[in-house]
Amino acid sequence: MSDSPTTPQKLLAELLGTAFLVYVGAGSAAATGVIAAGTQVPFSMAQLGVISFAFMLVIVGTVYAIGHISGGHINPAVTLALAATGKFPWREVPGYIAAQVVGAATGALAIFVTLGANAAKAAGGGVTTYAAETGFLRGTLIEAIGTFMLVFVIFGVIDRRAVPGWAPMAIGSIVFAIIIIVGPATGAAINPARYVGPFLVTAAFGGTVGWDQLPAYLIGDFAGGLLGALAYLGLAVARNRAEVESTTPVRTAP
Repeated sequence: MSDSPTTPQKLLAELLGTAFLVYVGAGSAAATGVIAAGTQVPFSMAQLGVISFAFMLVIVGTVYAIGHISGGHINPAVTLALAATGKFPWREVPGYIAAQVVGAATGALAIFVTLGANAAKAAGGGVTTYAAETGFLRGTLIEAIGTFMLVFVIFGVIDRRAVPGWAPMAIGSIVFAIIIIVGPATGAAINPARYVGPFLVTAAFGGTVGWDQLPAYLIGDFAGGLLGALAYLGLAVARNRAEVESTTPVRTAP
């Protein structure tokens, strides 16, 4: 009897994992907005740090929990990058992405249940946005940079030559770091499902969402993830060549 997880088990793991990510990560941003509305405390690096830490912790816990079941992608940009580089079968991509989006919407719905529909809607529902002065092209580029870094690190830690057992910590840590710098500019979605789930739920509850910003997040996240994967593979190939050359005996002339 095989111990390999079945396809439904993998999809359920991705659904739950992405729901956890959105509920805790995006939910921490919405909760911060709810608290700020009552206390009138201005948003600062302290709140940003707490939100970043919430994302880090939920990613570490979730990837440790489901990584051995589904791989712990919980991000369509990661799934697409893995498939595009031959590390994941294309036939499983549609199911994974669908599960991730449904999971993200489920997590976003749980935010509204937890905080209350009116409060969550007033706090933005966990939806990431960029300011008008940022603009479409700059917003797309910023999201691409953040997702590039995330996927680059993911490919590094899943490399068989990487130190084993530290992948969830490394992934959570890079997300923490990315949010600190990218968050003030675009909210640091760096994950199409994390963006789309709260976006759709907030829109369904009558909240304000920017449909014109949706393409920037999708294009930036998918493109950045693919470039990050290709960049790491380029370095890995160069490293392999260097290792082969360093172990090749040098022939001396007689």
